[in-house]
Order: sequence, then C-alpha cells, then structure tokens
Amino acid sequence: MSAPFLSSPFEKALPVWATGRSHTMNDMVLFRTKLDKKISRCVTLRLTGSTLYRIRMDGIFLATGPARGPKGIFRVDEIELPVTNETNTLEIEVLGSNVNSYYYMDQPSFLQAEVLAENQVVAWTGQHFRIYDLSGERIQKTPRYSFQRMFCEAYRVTPERRNLHELPLTITASVRYLPRRVPQPEYRIDRSYAPISHIRRRYKPEAEVPAINYIDGVGQLGFKGFPKNNIELNSYAEVCRCVLDEQGTMTSTLFCGAINNTGFIRLKISCTKPGRLAVFFSEIGDLNNGVNALRLHTTDAIFWDLQEAGTYNLESLEPYTLKYAEVLMLYGEATVAEFSLREFKSPLAWERHFDLASPDLKKIFEAGCQTFAANAVDCFTDCPSRERGGWLCDSFFMGRASHLLTGGTMLERFFLENFAYAPKFDGLPEGAFPMVYPSDNPDGVFIPNWGMWLILEIEEYLQRSGDRQLIDDFKEKVLAFIHYIDTFCNSDGLLEDLPGVVFIEWSQANKYSQNVNYPSNMTYTAALESVSRLYNMPELAIRAKKMRMIIQQQSWDSNWFRDHGIRQPDGTLKVPPGDITETCQYYAFMFKCATPQTHPELWKRLITDFGPKRLQKDAWPQIWPSNAFIGNIMRLDILSQYGRLRQLLDEACGYYKKMADATGTLWEFDSTEASCCHGFASYINVLLTRAGNA
Repeated sequence: MSAPFLSSPFEKALPVWATGRSHTMNDMVLFRTKLDKKISRCVTLRLTGSTLYRIRMDGIFLATGPARGPKGIFRVDEIELPVTNETNTLEIEVLGSNVNSYYYMDQPSFLQAEVLAENQVVAWTGQHFRIYDLSGERIQKTPRYSFQRMFCEAYRVTPERRNLHELPLTITASVRYLPRRVPQPEYRIDRSYAPISHIRRRYKPEAEVPAINYIDGVGQLGFKGFPKNNIELNSYAEVCRCVLDEQGTMTSTLFCGAINNTGFIRLKISCTKPGRLAVFFSEIGDLNNGVNALRLHTTDAIFWDLQEAGTYNLESLEPYTLKYAEVLMLYGEATVAEFSLREFKSPLAWERHFDLASPDLKKIFEAGCQTFAANAVDCFTDCPSRERGGWLCDSFFMGRASHLLTGGTMLERFFLENFAYAPKFDGLPEGAFPMVYPSDNPDGVFIPNWGMWLILEIEEYLQRSGDRQLIDDFKEKVLAFIHYIDTFCNSDGLLEDLPGVVFIEWSQANKYSQNVNYPSNMTYTAALESVSRLYNMPELAIRAKKMRMIIQQQSWDSNWFRDHGIRQPDGTLKVPPGDITETCQYYAFMFKCATPQTHPELWKRLITDFGPKRLQKDAWPQIWPSNAFIGNIMRLDILSQYGRLRQLLDEACGYYKKMADATGTLWEFDSTEASCCHGFASYINVLLTRAGNA
C-alpha cells in the first residue's frame, strides 16, 4: 500500500498539551503567541491537532479545523495569516473531547503548530506558544450533545476574556499525517435570521426529565461521558424544565432564517443584569410553540452564563444546523442585538446550475446544492446536525452528486482515503468495514450492507477519477470483507443471518431483515460483480449470476419480490407471503434481479401505481411503502436508468418540493421526523440534470 502520508510536514513544531490533561474529557485551552509585524509578507500557519480548534488573529476569526483523518493519522491545515498590526496576537482555542463519537474520534488531545514567514519558521509549539486554561470559561462537565456527537456547549463568560491562568505543557506522542486535501469553507455570515415571534415559557424545576441514551447510557458498552450525577450544567434537563406556558415569566425571541443552514451560532447580546442566556435551535419551528430542541434525539441548546453587565459577542465552537432559534434568559436581563450564523459548508458545491424553466425544479436543485454543501465540508456526512458522521451508503449517492456539483473527485477521494488508510477498525470483526468512519465503535455495532455499498462506490469512483492507485490500496480490505461476509453463506449460496445491524431503509423493510434477507443478497450480487471487475476475479461474477437465479426462485411469487425467508425449526426455509415492501422491488431492479423485460407486469405496476401519490390513491395497501432514505431515491434512479425522464421530473416535484419549500434543504425521511438536511438526497441533482439534458 502506498499511502500518501506526509513524512515530516513540521520543521520545528512539537505536539504539545497541558501537562497531565491529554486524556481529560471536554478540556478547552488557549494557545497564544505574538508575531512581529516585520514578518508581514507570506505568513502561513501550519497546524493539526485533536480534537478541534478555532483560529483567531487579533480577535478576528480565521478558520477552524482539523479535517478528519483515520485513527492516529491527522490532516494538516495551512492557513494564510494577515499579519498587519502592531500586536498580531495569534490565538488557537483547542477543545480536547476524549470521548468516542461519530464526529471526531476519541484520541488524546494535542496541538502541533508553526508559523512560517517566507518559508522560514518563526514561531512553533514547544517554544513560542503559551498555553492557558479555559476551564473557567467553558463548563467542562456537561452532558453529551447526542449519542453520535460530543459534548453540549455551555460557558460562563464576561464581555472580555481576562485573567487567564497559564499552564505547564508537555510534549505528547508523535503521530502520522495526511494532507488536508479539501479547501476550507468560506465562512460566510448568514444574516437572514430575523425575529418572527415571541414565545412565553416558564422554568419548572420539577418538570419530568425523561431518560435518554446519550446521558443515561454513559459507562455502558464503552460509551464515554460524564455520569449524570457528576454533571455541573445539565443542558438536556434545562431544556426539559423550560416549559411552554402562556403565563410564563420568560419571554424568548424566535428567529427564523431564509433556509435551514449549517454553521456557528453568533450573537451580540446587551446584558443589563447577569444571568443565564440560552439558545434553543432546530430545523423546524412554530410561530406559537417555538422550537423543540430535543426533536432529533439531540440537545439543540447552548447556554452562556453572563457574569456581568455589558456587551457580549458570542459564537459557538461547533457547527449546528438550524432554520429556527429561540433566544431567552432563564434569569437575568439581556436583549439580542444581532443573531447570525457563520456558515460551515463546502465552497465547491456550486459548479453546476440547473437550466430547466420549472421554478419548482430549480428550487429543488438549489436545495440539493445547499444539502450537499452542508454535508461535504471534509467527509461526506449523513447529516450536519445530529451526527456529522462519514456514513457509507449515504456516500455512494454523494459521490455521484459530488462529481456533478464540484466537477471532480477531490471530496470523494478524501472520504475514501479515510477507509483505505485506516490502520485497523477497532472493535469490529476482522474484515468488517465500519458503517461510519472516522468514528469509534466501542459497542461493536456495524452494518454489513454498508460495506457492500462501499465496494459499489469504489468501482464508480474509479470510473469517475481514473485513480487506480487508491483502488489497489483498497484491495486487501475489500477481499477481507468478501471473505468475512462469505462465512454467512448458507447451503443455497445466499447470505443468511448476517451479523450486526442489517439495514435496508427507514421503513418496514428494516423489520424483515432476519434470516435470509433478499435485498441484502441482491446488493451482494452487485458487490461481487464490482470486485470481479476491479480485481480481475471472474469467478465472483459467476457466483453473482447464480445468486440472482436463487433469489428469483425464492423471493419471486409471480407478482412481487418478497423481502425475506425465515428458517424453520425443521431446517426448511419459509418465505412469508405477506412480507413484501415497495423498497424490495426497487432493490430487485437496481441490482438486476429484475428488468422491465424480465418482469413486465411488475414494472408496469411500479411505474403506474407507485410514486409520491401512491398513498393518496390507496394503491396496493398490502405493500409496505418506501421512505426517502433510500427507497424513493432508488425509485427515481431506476426511472432514470430506463428512460422515464418526464415521469422522473414529475415525481421529483412530488417527493422534494415540500422539502425545498419548507427548509430549503432535502430530508432523511419523507417527513420532518428526522434530519432535514441529509447528504444522500443531493443525488436528486444528478437525476434532474440527466433528465433535463435528455
């Protein structure tokens, strides 16, 4: 394997952290150095670290980082510095999380940074940067934000940062490096958020605080965080206690933005009486009821304890996704002078425009671009809100969208590198791919189907990029995956009782995943054919053909493809006649277990009776309906494959217009019950473009 590691990107900088604290959870420190104004030409900051950082020069925001890499391998940022003033104070705020998550991995905290002026190192960690304690400012013992992400943000602040305590530092362990490879966001300021109503709430100390897995599950199966009885400010409980009440004494201001946007929450606050400021935010809001900050099984809330009267300029350290935000004081007095969002989105999503005259389709296309941009800052992600995770399967569709919207494969290369060059996947069986990466898997959960989708993406990536080297670097892992999955083949040659969580889509299809699941087997036939072509293994293509024949014999009932076969006590396999989903039919067509020629009656029913208006017509009520992820997008893809382009455009409006109208982004479900900005859905832009160009 010829991994593109950087041998020694730092000339003098050493990896350092506050002495004795490199494994401390939710630990925030400040690195500071002053630069001579004489070095004002060609000044660059080169850095990396764990977990995440924000860079400012003389108080002015510059950038955040780092981009994510495989376990133990860190991507290196290079940031141009505007050295123009007398002071030129460079500050890097660094948060060391030290918890397992799907966003940033659980790795010891450190920062490694050096400043270069005309290619000469003039300041570096281990020599010129001093480190200061911010534990008095960031409240350390808070709950997790979600099961998938790290901690809730909560602070105790004054109008100006002062009286910082300097800490001794220690050189930490050396690491390996990869280039950042993808551009920094542009960090544009979205000032569209405007007040639209006021909400009355009451603080109810005795309000019920329901159990939630990301707080009550701490300590179980390796899930890290602070025990509930050791939390200083319980953001989740505070949200629960701020109940709606028309007679309540707390009045919040509800802000609404132009779209459901992603970035860093910014406020300018005028405080006249010290107290606790809260921001509750959500993708969905209501003029009368504000926002439900717990909607996504997250705690969409940030708290600032304002320590004295004055003017505060506040900004979140991590990015969030919101169209609506409630700002309120739990106690004390303050007014909001400004509310805005510093966008955290890929700058590469705007290379393609949609030319059809339909305003509805244009709006959907724009929503697809916004959705892609929010989910492609570094890794392709499922959503920029609840998880920010580099999920497989989502990435298959995003890889296709990325090639259209960015004009290249830079972002997809970044995503695939993390899988290809990971030293190993901790906590998983030998040969298994993680369902989401970079991530931690202490509970050992994975989705075997997602490794199949990864193989399909790898082959398409080769076609898009011509990057044979990365494909060869994947070979060992791909063949190990095939070897592992093959251990679950039954005597018929089909996969049975796959390990982990078998995921088909967000519908009844997931309830039919036990024993012999036919959509999983359909996917595997396509994966075997991909491996056959990628690595010249024709025997796998022969296997795939035989598997398809057996799937058709067992699953097809002369009308529909049934979802699964259940192993009986006597060892026989029974295929339940009524366990049939719409999505199973789409798997069959997508993975060539059926075509319009081989199954004409089924094809006719699907194109005539199914689609976005199916439920209104009450057509085929015995067939469980599909959802947005991923049955509906598979349907549209199949319509595109078989040339039904006018129907595709009509159905795209049926599925996505309501999303574009409501949030300006595209959703995980066909309703607002889940994420309202989900990366896979940006693939609709490829289908719209294909249909529009025909």
